Amino acid sequence: MAIAVLRAFVVVCACVAASCDHGDAPDPLPRTGPLGSLRDLVLYMRADAAGGPFFLDLFEVTRADFAGFAASKEGIACGASMPRLRDEQQDLPMAGVDLRMARAFAAWRRCRLMRAEEWAFVCTTDGRDAFPWGSRQDPSRANTSDLGAFSPLPVGTFESGRPQSGPYDLIGNVAEWTETVPVAWFGSERDPLPAAAFARAQVADTPGLAIWSAAPGVFPPLFVVEAAGDAAPREAVGSDFAGPMAETRELRAPSDSGDRIGLRLAATPREVIEGLGEDVVALAGVDAKLLARFCGKQGHADALRSALENARISAQARARWLKELR
Repeated sequence: MAIAVLRAFVVVCACVAASCDHGDAPDPLPRTGPLGSLRDLVLYMRADAAGGPFFLDLFEVTRADFAGFAASKEGIACGASMPRLRDEQQDLPMAGVDLRMARAFAAWRRCRLMRAEEWAFVCTTDGRDAFPWGSRQDPSRANTSDLGAFSPLPVGTFESGRPQSGPYDLIGNVAEWTETVPVAWFGSERDPLPAAAFARAQVADTPGLAIWSAAPGVFPPLFVVEAAGDAAPREAVGSDFAGPMAETRELRAPSDSGDRIGLRLAATPREVIEGLGEDVVALAGVDAKLLARFCGKQGHADALRSALENARISAQARARWLKELR
C-alpha cells in the first residue's frame, strides 16, 4: 500500500515530460518521428581537448518514442517491436531493448547512444560533484532502490534530481546503454563474459599482435576490445529503479534486454548535421519548425556553425543549414 501511494504521489508531481515542449516557444511541438529528439537536445560546451561540444537528450527514451520507431518502415525493416513489459504507460522509460536495437532507434532519430564520459561530464560539471544535484546521496532525488518504488516512473519526474536546466533521470529509473567498452574488464582471466576469452584467443592467433603479449594470454586491452568488436560488453550508467544509487556503472553484454536497461540519445553538432544529411534540404511543416527552434536555442547556432565547416554534406544541405543559422 505504501509503495502504491508513493508512486501515485510522484506521478502527480511529474512534469509530464513526454508531452510538453521545454523550449520558450508559445506552442508545443511534438516529440515524434525521426526528428523528434531535436526538441529536447541539451548542448554542453565541453572543451575541444576533452572531446568537444555535444548534445544530450533531456529525457530517457520513452515507450511512446520507441513505439513510433517500431511502427516506422525503418523499425519494421530491422524487426523492432514493443517488448512485453510490466507496465505499458507511454511516458515511462523504454526498456527491454538490446544494444543492437538501441542503436537502430538512435540512428532513426539521427543521433547515437551516449558515451560514458559524456554522462559523467554532465553529472560532474563542476569537477567535484558525484551526482547531478551535488556530492551527497539523496534518495528523494532519483528513482533507485533507495527510494523504494521498485518500478519505473514517468520520465522527468524528479525535478530536483537534474543538473540546472539539464537532463532528467541521469540517476535512476532505468540504466542507460552507452557505447563505452569498459577496457579494464578485458585484462583479467576471471572475466565472466565469453566475449573476452574469445577475443583474447583471436589476438593470440594473430602473429602480428601476439608478439605484444606481456605474459601468456595477457595482451594490451585495446587489442582485445578491437578483436571483440560488437561482442564486447558496454557500460550501462545511472543505476535503475531496483539498484542502489551509489552503483552508477555496470557491465552489460550486448544481448542484455531486461526491464532495467533503457537508453538516452546523444550527438555532437557535426553528427547532428551529418545525421540529417540530405533530408534537411526538403524539411517542411513541423519538422522545419523543430529544426528552426533547435538552431535558435542559446549557443546552438555557434556550435552548429563551427561544426558545419567540416561536415560532409552536399552544397544544397549546407545552404539550408546556413539559412537556419544566420
